[in-house]
Amino acid sequence: MGILGALFAGVSGLDTYSSSIEVIGNNIANANTAGFKGSRAEFSDILASSLSGGSSGNQIGRGVQLAAVTTQFTQGSFETTSSGTDLAIDGKGFFIVANNDGVFYTRAGKFTINAEGILVNSRGDRVQGVILDVAGNPSGTTGDLNLTVTNAPPQKTSSVNFVANLDASDAVLGSRGTLTSGGAIKDRFQFISGTNDVIAFNDGT
Repeated sequence: MGILGALFAGVSGLDTYSSSIEVIGNNIANANTAGFKGSRAEFSDILASSLSGGSSGNQIGRGVQLAAVTTQFTQGSFETTSSGTDLAIDGKGFFIVANNDGVFYTRAGKFTINAEGILVNSRGDRVQGVILDVAGNPSGTTGDLNLTVTNAPPQKTSSVNFVANLDASDAVLGSRGTLTSGGAIKDRFQFISGTNDVIAFNDGT
């Protein structure tokens, strides 16, 4: 291999590890960047010389090189912010954004509403989405999310699921009874024992 080969191997190590430190520094610098995914430097050895003779391996390494810088798509941590338009994805997936150059995908969910009422990111790319019907199914094609119209036709309540913990020290009524409401719905209600052990659901005060 010679002196020059030995020097080259040593210099390749310094150069490659310098690149690795740059990758680590970039990860640290973007610790507070929304949607940032860290990178990892991957190395590979350089085999460029072979010695003749001998029954065992006879390749001589010439040092190390940076094989690749891969992105780590691991789930990041969630933080509470003061903005109602800051979003995050739990699990796999990307936000779809678009501009005049085309459609792009991102994990960064720091969005705002521009002057036209469209949800955009910090570069002005428009967030894409679809309108859902009352059943939660997509009812149109993918397009800009315009939040200027926030009102929807009212839908009357068809059923209510009521769950409560009963006081174990209260008396047990003799029969199951029924639930009734005698007037307009109030913010507070009370259960009282009615005639023939029927529970009446009365408006509270």
